[in-house]
Amino acid sequence: MAVDLIRIRNLKTYFFQGKGILSKLFGQGLKIVHAVDDVSLTIKKGRTFGLVGESGCGKSTLGNTIFRLVEPLEGEILFNGRDVVKMNPEELRAFRQNAQLIFQDQFGCLNPRMTVGQIIAEPLLMRQGAQARPEDIAREVAELLSSVNLDPDAAVKFPNEFSGGQARRIGVARAIALEPEFIMADEPTSGLDISTAATILNLMQDLQDKMDITYLWVSHNLNQVKYMSDDMAVMYLGKVVEMGQTKEVFEQMAHPYTKALISAVPQVDTEQQKKTIFLKGEIPSPINPPSGCYFRTRCPQAFKRCEEEEPSLLDLGGEHYCACHLLSN
Repeated sequence: MAVDLIRIRNLKTYFFQGKGILSKLFGQGLKIVHAVDDVSLTIKKGRTFGLVGESGCGKSTLGNTIFRLVEPLEGEILFNGRDVVKMNPEELRAFRQNAQLIFQDQFGCLNPRMTVGQIIAEPLLMRQGAQARPEDIAREVAELLSSVNLDPDAAVKFPNEFSGGQARRIGVARAIALEPEFIMADEPTSGLDISTAATILNLMQDLQDKMDITYLWVSHNLNQVKYMSDDMAVMYLGKVVEMGQTKEVFEQMAHPYTKALISAVPQVDTEQQKKTIFLKGEIPSPINPPSGCYFRTRCPQAFKRCEEEEPSLLDLGGEHYCACHLLSN
């Protein structure tokens, strides 16, 4: 049975706007953005956990909160049993050596003034400090480049000399340099063509098998999530509305929002295309979310209880959970 690597419990990450005196003088007051709103989930060691939802639903914020790049308002983030929220700076630095990020912008996360070799060597130098030997660092950089299917000679080049797919591989090489247990991949194939994206997916699967890495896979691409993830969660306006093993969620989708998302995946079958569910209305503001169920303003099956009471995650069996009053009505 897989061991829990990360356990998130009742996590809330809010952003505060309009705290200045001028905003209060002009009547705007304090505005609270409910970016991550009472989320609980578990990521098992050696597996891939997919996180999906529309833009602005809180996926990336949840991932950044795990690393404390964004500070949570309340809740627990247990990594190997230790609460990341309560870690002091020294403990947090040690945690971040064991947990790495692959950023969405493949070029924006690479320093254009540094060579690829310097970019990949930076975490190695920070870990080894004064004991680092240049020849050893150069050898490790060459090995890391080879592991992501890049020529070791690429170490002397600058990021602007590479394609998008190659730049993404450089980001992967930097992420695995310290042999982390956990990697968050935030839209790891965004901006790449299909064939290049497939190469990145296969590369990351190979690295997972070799290094026993645990992934948090944040993506809009449901086909990728279905292919890569063992478990998944669907987020809407800062909340998890459905969660479970990926195969179970795709085959036995229970939440109206999940059904709408999956129905929108492009299909070759024209009959399947006709079954696409089109949601009406706009996504509510996270500053002023609706009462009760956040999804009720767009849900075609909403009824009075949805307006009055917030649904909790119900256990549907087989580690499949869904927050919807239709299941308990």
